[in-house]
Parts: sequence; C-alpha cells; structure tokens
Amino acid sequence: MRLQARLKREWVFLKGLMRTLKRVKSIAPDSANLICDDLEAAVDRWSGSPAITFEGKTITYAELDAIANRYAHWAKGQSITRGQTVALFMPNRLEYLAIWYGLSKVGVATALINNQLTGPALAHCLNISQALHCIVDPETSPCFEQVRDGLGRHIQQWVLGPAHGDQRDLVNALKSCSQLRPDRETARGGLTANDTALYIFTSGTTGLPKAARITHMRAQLYMRGFAGSTDARHTDR
Repeated sequence: MRLQARLKREWVFLKGLMRTLKRVKSIAPDSANLICDDLEAAVDRWSGSPAITFEGKTITYAELDAIANRYAHWAKGQSITRGQTVALFMPNRLEYLAIWYGLSKVGVATALINNQLTGPALAHCLNISQALHCIVDPETSPCFEQVRDGLGRHIQQWVLGPAHGDQRDLVNALKSCSQLRPDRETARGGLTANDTALYIFTSGTTGLPKAARITHMRAQLYMRGFAGSTDARHTDR
C-alpha cells in the first residue's frame, strides 16, 4: 500500500511538472511576446467569462481589458513613454491588476509600492522607483502627502477618488480615455520579454526596501508556472 501511495504521489508530481514545462517552454528573453500579450490572449479566448471577483463585484475578461486600455491611453496622454515607470501605491482594489496590465501595453513599468509603508521607507521606495507619477486612492493619499516634501523630485499624485490641491482626479481623467486596445506596434513594438514589466520591493527587514526588477519573462514564468503546477483553468474560482 505504501508503494502504491508513493507511486501515485510521484505520478501526480510528474503530471504537474509536464504541464508546467509545456506552458513555459515558449518563454524566452528575446521573445516579442510580453506579459500583456499573454493577458490579451486570455481576454480574446474567454472575453465573457469572469476574470476578477472582489468585494462582491465581478468583472469579465473583456471588462478587465477595457479598464486596462483606459490606463494605457491615459499614460500616453500624459506623455509617459516606454521604459518609464509609474508608481502604484494602493491597497487591493478591483482595478489593481488592470492598472499595471494597461501600463504594460504601452511599455511602461509599474512600481508596486507596499500600501503599508509610511515615512522614510515610503519616501525611499518612491525615490528609487524613478517614477514621475504615482497612483493612489483615498486610503494611501494621506501617507503620500506626509512624505512629499522629502521626495527627491516632484511626483504627480493621481487619486482614484476626490482630489485636493495639486492632486489630480484620475477617475475623471480616465473618462475621456479610449477603451480600445492601443496599436500594438506603435505602443510596444520592439520590446522584448527581457524589458521591465514591474518593480516589486523587498520587505526591508534588514534596512530600507530594495526594488526587484521583474521582466516580462519573469512575470510570465510566475503566472504560467503557477497555472501549470496547479492545473488552473478559466472556470476556477
């Protein structure tokens, strides 16, 4: 019985390994296929299926893509160009994935700032991100305000909610942005999977947080590897 149970475990592991290898084998650093292309392919395949459920609200893949496209066009409208970075300093929200997904469509990297940070650690992360724009919500905006005078450069604050002073209202700005996908060749033609998609920061337990550069290739390995090892499917919740 022990041998049978062991063989069963090994078989399950082997199947998971083969699924994972099948999903990641086409990923390469010089590939023109980016993480946003993977997500767009999922949208095209399952446009009417639920993509995200958060706090009782569900959006489909098509709705997720439409939100992301608005952020892509917003970035272009602010003259944020490929290779530049936008800081994202928010708690979990329905829009969180759509924001960095949309920015990646136009070659813009997103620095994912821990929403629990305050004071010097927050200022440090914003400074090293090299971002000139930061997206916040009403919960994180006060923390940004507390460190703004200690930043090494002006970072424009965009609020997903009521804006005050020199803050800008991102909700209103997005209303005039197209929901259609930006032209791929114009927006990200020439980029490869070795270009930066995200910056994720360490916890800073031995000092100030450090930025880990996540390329499109690394993001693809994370997402496809997880999907393969768990045998994830579009019908899963």
